Amino acid sequence: LPTFNPNDLSNIKDVKIFSNPLTESAYEMGSIIKPLTMASGIDSGIIDNKFSYEDKGFLTLDGKKISNFDGKARGIVNAQEILSQSLNIGAATIAIKIGQDIFSKYFLSFGFGEKTGIDQPNEQKGLVNNLSTKRDIEIATASYGQGISMTPIQTIRALAILANGGNLVKPHLVKSIEYENGKAKDIDIE
Repeated sequence: LPTFNPNDLSNIKDVKIFSNPLTESAYEMGSIIKPLTMASGIDSGIIDNKFSYEDKGFLTLDGKKISNFDGKARGIVNAQEILSQSLNIGAATIAIKIGQDIFSKYFLSFGFGEKTGIDQPNEQKGLVNNLSTKRDIEIATASYGQGISMTPIQTIRALAILANGGNLVKPHLVKSIEYENGKAKDIDIE
């Protein structure tokens, strides 16, 4: 919504109805980013299946307090529970253990801060400047999807890495375009 007739665009008063928020709008994605933080910790060797930490419900970094969504402490928590309970402090703890430089490299390697190259107009890059501030608070909040923004298609592409053998792919909607004049253009699928 709103609807329109694609065969008659002459009555369109607001061109915003043609925008695609999946590629043109960037958001702070929140907790859906935590599996990428966990994957970064595992891949870097910082955590393994025996990892645990003491969750006090909050951390104070660079003079700022962050907390779990409910502010409650969980005590000794293992890696699976970070995801199962969506614990901000768990994700932040992993990011801090990974370290600013390595954590930032991982998140940039997921394609955050760059266009995916999807065959759609007006794609945006998102905002990831907080990954380069050298402040622990910025890395901690990025670990649970706050303080950085990305488009939904960037997020989907990044999460697909987890099921895609670690490969970052270029998303496509079509394999080819057939024009009314009979010509066709194949889309280069990597």
